[in-house]
Amino acid sequence: MTIDELRRAAAEFADLARAGATPVATPVPGLTIVRSRAPTEIAPVLYEPLFCLVLQGAKQTSVDGRMLSFRAGQSLVVSHDRPSLSRIVEASAASPYLALALTLDVHVAAEIAAEMETHGAVPEAAGGAVRVGPTSPGELDAMARLFGLIGDAAAVRVLAPTIAREVHFHVLAAGHGAVLKRLGRRDSHASRITRAIAAIRRGYAGPLRIADLAGEAGMSASAFHEHFRDFTGTTPLQFQKHLRLMEARRLILEAGQGVAPAAYAVGYESPTQFSREYSRAFGVAPSRDRPDGAEIAAE
Repeated sequence: MTIDELRRAAAEFADLARAGATPVATPVPGLTIVRSRAPTEIAPVLYEPLFCLVLQGAKQTSVDGRMLSFRAGQSLVVSHDRPSLSRIVEASAASPYLALALTLDVHVAAEIAAEMETHGAVPEAAGGAVRVGPTSPGELDAMARLFGLIGDAAAVRVLAPTIAREVHFHVLAAGHGAVLKRLGRRDSHASRITRAIAAIRRGYAGPLRIADLAGEAGMSASAFHEHFRDFTGTTPLQFQKHLRLMEARRLILEAGQGVAPAAYAVGYESPTQFSREYSRAFGVAPSRDRPDGAEIAAE
């Protein structure tokens, strides 16, 4: 399947499923379609480990002061949780931005990397946590076959895990082997911080207890702060705030919740403070964060 054939197939599935910029889930676990019919304003995003293949249009993401641009035929690889700023820069109703994104399993990646290492086939990590580059023939072929399973439930159950492993292999071969391999080592700093991040994700709506997180990572509080910032580019408190705001935006845009219920649901005690921080993060008040600009109820 060529990239044009994959683009047409993904667009057809998105048309049948739902429209808009919200990621469209597919029957293949971890595989989603991202589509937008118009450029977007720059906004915060919290990347998880993923491989994103752009099929049409163009996007920009800013990480650690670097602005990365990628378009059709290129891919974005994120090796671990990383707050970023992102925007779609090339999209229209006639030619929407379209991409396929696959969540990466760092444990699967580490296992494959260890196997590759015995044959000297794992390159050193290129760049940082986020990498943009041309899509390799192996990556395109594996993603096309993974997407091609849609519509056959038995094939999804039996073949999807194997083909997803192939995607991991090609991503590792393209330059993220060293980073992902460290994430899979339980005693590495990267793995320890990843466990703390998982704890923050589970309890993002509650109070943040640094001592507990440091204990989860097996570090002193000062060492935890240092390694957390090195790993994510932010502090634990900022990371939690990012999670809260992203989830609140989802509740407002997708679940239709009012401003105050969304604020309380993600752990804010003051809707006023929530609205202030939301506006600062997304450039629009939560009461007006609608595609048509219509105002929603505060309650």
